[in-house]
Amino acid sequence: MSGMFSKPDTSAQERQLELQRKQIEQQEKRMQEQTAREGAALQAKYRARRGAGIKSLLSEDREDSMLGVGSDTRNV
Repeated sequence: MSGMFSKPDTSAQERQLELQRKQIEQQEKRMQEQTAREGAALQAKYRARRGAGIKSLLSEDREDSMLGVGSDTRNV
């Protein structure tokens, strides 16, 4: 009968809950970091693609390839 009015010992359960909260916080932090890394990689990919632009289509054989074929001033 003495156990009827005493509080049950819940310290082990409280420690378990606190441990679970910490694990969840760490997992959320890792997910946020991973999302940030993936976003940065995607931005770098888009930036590289956008930066290449027309230069990737031009010939590297001529320095004035942006002037086009008809702008050759040499006398042939």
